[in-house]
Amino acid sequence: MHGSSDRTGRGIAELQALLSALAYDLTRPRTHERIVALAGMPVDRAGLALLRVLVEEGRPLRIGRIAERLGVRTPHVTRQVRELERQGLVERVSEPRDRRVQRITPTPLGADTLTRVDRAFQASLSESLDGVAAHRIDAAVEVLRRISSHRRTGGTGSGGGAGRDAGSDAGDDAAEGGP
Repeated sequence: MHGSSDRTGRGIAELQALLSALAYDLTRPRTHERIVALAGMPVDRAGLALLRVLVEEGRPLRIGRIAERLGVRTPHVTRQVRELERQGLVERVSEPRDRRVQRITPTPLGADTLTRVDRAFQASLSESLDGVAAHRIDAAVEVLRRISSHRRTGGTGSGGGAGRDAGSDAGDDAAEGGP
């Protein structure tokens, strides 16, 4: 049993080193620039992250909710939304009940931008995985999914705040200090 524990410890240390190197590489500006150039869609990393939140949510969101999902401050999101509006990638929509309340939604061009960048990234990833058996890729996906899930839940396995994401935007008004 001791030998198995040593292998697991070495494997975990190697996995940690590889994840750190991968995280560094994936967040380098040069990597982002290469992917958006392949996609032919000039959008910065922060804008792309904001678009991803909006598209994944599938409904217009208030700026405070976007900031919460991205883990950043509201003024940062406000600036980013202005830039994405200028590019025609997002738009503001008013609440039917209160026209002062505005939510942000991707435009068709914004959703298309995210799709094209994702396809370019997937093509690059596919090229780097050429020759790797599908079952090995599936195993890697499962390992990474488990690491990601454990990180999001704080290691409790309780599901963290997933219920809040699936719920209504009712808490947005309080989180943002009203309209």
